[in-house]
Amino acid sequence: MTGRTLLGLGIGAAMLACTGAHGQVPRRGTLTIVVPYPAGGASDVLARAFAPAFSTAIGRSVIVENISGASGSIGAAKVLAAPGDGALLLMGSPTETILAPVTIKGVSYKPADFRLLGLVYTAPIALYARRDLPANSVDEAVALSRRGNPLNYGSPGPGSLYHIVTEKLRSATGLAATHIPYRGGAPLLQDLMAGNIDLTMLPVDNVLGAMVDGGKIKVLGVTTAQRAARFPLAPTFDESASAKGFGHPGVWVGVFVARRTPEALTARLHQGLADALARDDTRKSLESTGGVVPKPVSLEEAGTFFSAETAALQGMARAANVQAD
Repeated sequence: MTGRTLLGLGIGAAMLACTGAHGQVPRRGTLTIVVPYPAGGASDVLARAFAPAFSTAIGRSVIVENISGASGSIGAAKVLAAPGDGALLLMGSPTETILAPVTIKGVSYKPADFRLLGLVYTAPIALYARRDLPANSVDEAVALSRRGNPLNYGSPGPGSLYHIVTEKLRSATGLAATHIPYRGGAPLLQDLMAGNIDLTMLPVDNVLGAMVDGGKIKVLGVTTAQRAARFPLAPTFDESASAKGFGHPGVWVGVFVARRTPEALTARLHQGLADALARDDTRKSLESTGGVVPKPVSLEEAGTFFSAETAALQGMARAANVQAD
């Protein structure tokens, strides 16, 4: 994505001075960024790094609230159920905004019910393994599983992005592996380090990088087009025989509002996001996790990106026939 659309400072100031009757940010009250996962996870860390600069940019107090459950869909649904006054925003990812509606029974909202203000983080995905797995690449893991040694893999939740991507890997390579869902990344990683599960697909980030560096787990491959700077010795999926042509899926996190939020308020919040991300200290805090903060884009470009991701990821989920209760 390229390009950047910012409202003039004079327009932004005028909006800030108005009440919420016409969709502008009211002068009083607190905005809440809902993180649909437990405290301490990646989305939570990103939200808390972003909130102070966002608060300054829009002239309002901003707090972070964790509302977890059902692969993030409970928190996402709460944002949609609130009045469309911009008081509740979602620190969202593909799992709850795009995949939950097609993978979790009982989720009644649609991706189109959300509007993406912009991304705050992107990262590639890697295939990690327990440290003593007798395989050191994607090809070796596939061969091991097909020699009468079926493996298992963990994901942070049924229907999550990582579940879908790993199911795509199974389909593309013939990897024989059984899915074991977890209620978040922390217990999954504990079991991976303990050797209780064999594999998982998760972001390339500094937390997992430290585990690899410490010999607690190992990385078998990365989804980047070129080798990842964090794991220079790990081959890309494109370098493998079995996963060549798999593609380059990654994870992203962005800030969303309900689609019915008035246009003027959406535009003001969008500018607030752009202003917050323009600060060096905010970008450094966000990128300290190991990912990248994309350049802000216009609301139209953000919408185009979200629509394309919706089509691609929901198609992948349907092809994998993934369903969660």
